[in-house]
Amino acid sequence: MATYLLLQRALRRERVFRDRSQPLDSLDDVDLISRYRFPRRVLLELIDAVDATCRPATNRSYSIPTQLQVLCTLRFMAKADFFSEVGDIHGISKSSVCVFLPRVCRALNAFLHIDFPTDAQTLLKMKEEFYAIAHFPNVVGAIDGTLIPIRGMNGEDEPVYVCRKNFHALNVQGVVDANMRYILA
Repeated sequence: MATYLLLQRALRRERVFRDRSQPLDSLDDVDLISRYRFPRRVLLELIDAVDATCRPATNRSYSIPTQLQVLCTLRFMAKADFFSEVGDIHGISKSSVCVFLPRVCRALNAFLHIDFPTDAQTLLKMKEEFYAIAHFPNVVGAIDGTLIPIRGMNGEDEPVYVCRKNFHALNVQGVVDANMRYILA
């Protein structure tokens, strides 16, 4: 019996640490925008803004750096991918994406000052109004986005305003209540 246990320990798989090459190092702004919806300058600003909240507490065990956490989160939001797809693209397990994604979202919300009403009375009223319209429970807002065409630009920032449909536009997203009023932060 003891020999069997020693053999089992000897046969354990060796830990494999994946290569987590940084997409920011190898992609240009056009590719970054198509994958994450932001150019390098904005991505670096977001990463710096949430670093204090999302930075791994230790350098042991090849922890996932903030840059990769933010990129995975933005990819998930930009493409509505599955955790497994986002993880595979970035060399991270599905369970790791599941762990850090809510934390990065909270940090981004705090940085961008995105706040939903938290007052219980207000939330209950919003839910009741949506339920009265479509009998869909627990809805407090409807979200959608649109591209607003703008005249072409020249200069250094011009590629930032070229949308995924290949014309100059502002990408605007908004949340409205049941009365089609914007919910502002």
